[in-house]
Amino acid sequence: MYNCLHFFCLSLQLEVLHSQTLMLIRERWGDLVQVERYRAGKCLSVWSQQVLGKKTGTASVHKVTIKIDENDVSKPLQIFHDPPLPASDSKLVERAMKIDHLSIEKLLIDSVHSRAHQKLQELKAILRSFNANENSSIETALPALIVPILEPCGNSECLHIFVDLHSGMFQLMLYGLDQATLEDMEKSLNDDMKRIIPWIQQLKFWLGQQRCKQSIKHLPAITTETLQLANYSTHPIGRLSKNKLFIKLTRLPQYYIVVEMLEVPNKPTQLSYKYYFMSVSTADGENTPVMALLLQQFKDNIQDLMSYTKIGKQTIIGTKHNLSDDPCPVECKKAKQSGEMCAFNKVLAHFVAMCDTNMPFVGLRLELSNLEIPHQGVQVEGDGFSYAIRLLKIPPCKGISEETQKALDCSLLDCTFRLQGRNNRTWVAELVFANCPLNGTSIREQGPSRHVYLTYENLLSEPVGGRRVVEMFLNDWSSISRLYECVLEFAHSLPEIPAHLNFFSEVCVYNYRKLILCYGTTRGSSISIQWNSIHQKFHISLGTVGPNSGCSNCHITILHHLQEMFNKTPNVVQLLQVLFDTQAPLNAINKLPTVPVLGLTQRSNTAYQCFSILPHSSTHIRLAFRNMYCIDIYCLSHGVVAVRDGAYSLCDNSKLVEGFCPAPGLKTFLNMFVDAQKRALKEDDYPPSPIGGDRTDSLISRLQPPQQQPFPKQPGISGAYPLTSSPTSYRSPVNQPPSMMHTQPPGALDSSSPYTLMSSSGGSPPVFVSRLSPATPLPGMSPANPSLHSPVPDVFHSPRAGTSSQTMPTNMSPPRKLPQRSCAASVPTILTHSALNILLLPSPMPGLVPGLAGSYLCSPLERFLGSVIMRRHLQRIIQQETLQLISSNEPGVIMFKTDALKCRVTLSPQTNQTLQLKVTPENAGQWKPDELQVLEKFFETRVAGPPFKANTLIAFTKLLGAPTHILRDCVHIMQLEVFPDQATQLKWNVQFCLTIPPSAPPIAAPGTPAVVLKSKMLFFLQLTQKTSVPPQEPVSIIVPIIYDMASGITQQADIPRQQNSSVAAPMMVSTILKRFAEMNPPRQGECTIFAAVCDLMAHLTLPPGGCP
Repeated sequence: MYNCLHFFCLSLQLEVLHSQTLMLIRERWGDLVQVERYRAGKCLSVWSQQVLGKKTGTASVHKVTIKIDENDVSKPLQIFHDPPLPASDSKLVERAMKIDHLSIEKLLIDSVHSRAHQKLQELKAILRSFNANENSSIETALPALIVPILEPCGNSECLHIFVDLHSGMFQLMLYGLDQATLEDMEKSLNDDMKRIIPWIQQLKFWLGQQRCKQSIKHLPAITTETLQLANYSTHPIGRLSKNKLFIKLTRLPQYYIVVEMLEVPNKPTQLSYKYYFMSVSTADGENTPVMALLLQQFKDNIQDLMSYTKIGKQTIIGTKHNLSDDPCPVECKKAKQSGEMCAFNKVLAHFVAMCDTNMPFVGLRLELSNLEIPHQGVQVEGDGFSYAIRLLKIPPCKGISEETQKALDCSLLDCTFRLQGRNNRTWVAELVFANCPLNGTSIREQGPSRHVYLTYENLLSEPVGGRRVVEMFLNDWSSISRLYECVLEFAHSLPEIPAHLNFFSEVCVYNYRKLILCYGTTRGSSISIQWNSIHQKFHISLGTVGPNSGCSNCHITILHHLQEMFNKTPNVVQLLQVLFDTQAPLNAINKLPTVPVLGLTQRSNTAYQCFSILPHSSTHIRLAFRNMYCIDIYCLSHGVVAVRDGAYSLCDNSKLVEGFCPAPGLKTFLNMFVDAQKRALKEDDYPPSPIGGDRTDSLISRLQPPQQQPFPKQPGISGAYPLTSSPTSYRSPVNQPPSMMHTQPPGALDSSSPYTLMSSSGGSPPVFVSRLSPATPLPGMSPANPSLHSPVPDVFHSPRAGTSSQTMPTNMSPPRKLPQRSCAASVPTILTHSALNILLLPSPMPGLVPGLAGSYLCSPLERFLGSVIMRRHLQRIIQQETLQLISSNEPGVIMFKTDALKCRVTLSPQTNQTLQLKVTPENAGQWKPDELQVLEKFFETRVAGPPFKANTLIAFTKLLGAPTHILRDCVHIMQLEVFPDQATQLKWNVQFCLTIPPSAPPIAAPGTPAVVLKSKMLFFLQLTQKTSVPPQEPVSIIVPIIYDMASGITQQADIPRQQNSSVAAPMMVSTILKRFAEMNPPRQGECTIFAAVCDLMAHLTLPPGGCP
């Protein structure tokens, strides 16, 4: 009964296993597994075939048979494998021989594991035949062979060889290895397992490269396995092993570290390393290969390298830096996590870090040695964390005196080169000086020593510490030496310079590279001096400090000439004296208008510059007025300037400078700004007799300066002060006795001026004070070439006058009239700085009621020159218009007449700043005196006054040519403009427009004459509303009026308006004028212009929004 039941159970088990097989084949296995035979209650045969073998037909079939033991039915089901399982691992075989779990799938898996283990064992035997000490291991959970490549080896560095449970093929995995190489290895290994040996050898060198790359990943270097070298075949680098790695130092692109990897005899899992230092040439282009230069192997004993950086007493006793050739001398550690490196190549890391730190200093040391600059070599600082090179002596500079060089060498305490910055390409040279000759106002310049830091940036294309760094340092040292010579000379002269320069200036900064001086009455201006090694000359820059910061420095105008003067004679005292003598004149000159203005001439659309400032030297400034008149200003000592007409040649008064015209009456005008005492003294020196060529020569020879004594030479200073007198000559004239102040004529030379003898040739006298032939040409005097240096120095001066008021002196006696001669204005007029400031400062017109003076403020000089130019325009206009010119023997007077009036135009004798018109009627009964007075005032204030436009004269002369009854009405309108308070009953103020304003109807270009007089008369009036709220601007309109001389009707001109302008105001104006003409028909011989305009001004009321 037992046997029967047991057999029945075994039969059921076979049936269950058969059912499982069919279900697994149907659901998952497919044709990979087939049931070969099933006999119920007897046996079950299942076979499987590898995927690759099934495709190629080369793989064997593995069969598993499960049956009941016929001899002894009491036994469990029996398992048979064909071919039989290997006896390599008894546990795996035992599991594959039992089916008590009743799972056909588990049975097949156990059999596959057993056979996979067998393949790995065969592969391990091949490895052992190559290396008897190989240390590979087999993982049983997932059939895998772990092969160490380099000993010791972490888990991520081992080669993992798996067996595919479905295909039975080898699969490989190695962290970091590219997929293409893995696929090649798998194909080769599956074809022939013995091919694993050459692959292991190849992977060993690859892993060695990976370890080197990982070891320097934190250092400034990049690695490459190949390097294109132009001379690779002929250079020793080509004889190295093919297994090498090139390491490029990123901060030193001309240097490489080459790592050569070699086999270790009898140690298949180890490598030996050799390290080389290689330098290459600079590449000409991106695609051009470089050439290998130096190739030198590092010492085998790394301990010798460590002794190079040992710090003597600071070395800790009992400690060693054990850096052997073994990259990982410790024992094999446990396998780390995937992705970690087991071995760190500290030797390579040390080499890279050492070269990155030391090679710049090595290069700098070599360059210093090549230039024969003594130094102490590379020294260790900061507990071994930094390096430095100290210079023992800096070579002397060319152009520096021995005394200056000796003083500079004695004051230099230390000169050290260091590297700073993360990129390791920035050199800092620290210079320590003692006994600084000048102390600035900053706190940093008050100590016993001064530290100067010079910074140099190396380009990526240049070696760090190359010749360029040394050359830049020597250039900076030359700049320091050049400036030091001037500063040393200036420091020795400080106790003896004039008192006014002590109060005028102070040393703000002297850092051996730059000297900054603050100067001025408030010391708000600054001048910086430094040597430019590129251009080999001193460079001067100007600025402002303190409350004046942000303003413009007045000496910007003559900056170029200041720089040329200082480079010719590098004397700081002389420079300060020039700044002192020119600051007040330049402040006054800079107040002149220099912006181009439209409408000054008949070509109203062309802009002309009012004043052009043309500096000719550091003390000679030329002012060009509207490109027609020229004023020369020479800045002298003792607070005075010399002013002359620049249209006359300096060599010959009978010749004019091309492009300029003489300004008539300039001498008389300038004499109004000279004190009476100075004027009398000057007229004694220059009597009003005609001056010919001989007189000019005698005057110039009289102005020849006396020979000056040089500035006393100080000990330790090379050279002297050839342009500076002794300290006694700097005494202020204010402290001199009154009797002494009159002994020196205004034309005499001032020996205290440090630049009196300055000339373009250095030691020769100036051209202006030397005896020249009248035919001698003088360059640079044409306005077309204002940049040339004028040789005219300061040769005129007068004793310092007391402080004068800033307004025109009213109690000054009228100037004694000099005979009008062509060269009178060529003789300079001496003015004080305060008088020059009054001459050039914008101010109201003197002698006029404030209401008549106008709103255009300009300087007295501009008013004079503008009046002169307007008189010139008037003379030309008279010849063109229907006016008759009357000859006059009075100089500067223009006389002409119309049909009813005689007119006389001349400069105001009181101020010489306005043109005055004197009108005399042919028939005295036709004009009232007040009408003629209005006409004269209107001419003086509205026609010939600022801004001095030629077209206003054209329009006014047209009015003068009008019939008497028309002109009288126009004069009445002018009276309302000149005296607006006389018409209180009118709602509008009127202005007679002599030129077309921009807001007028577009009948002609703005600025053209606004009076047309033919059969009809066209003119323009500007009406301004009287009643207006203070915050708002008054309403103003332009009214074009036409007067028909035949009919006598006054009406508004029918001119098309602009599209965006309002039409309400023109319509109301036209309506009012038409109504006036209808209600007041004109009578014979009467003019209706004034009556119509008064009616318009009385009745015109604009609605809200009706203004244009």
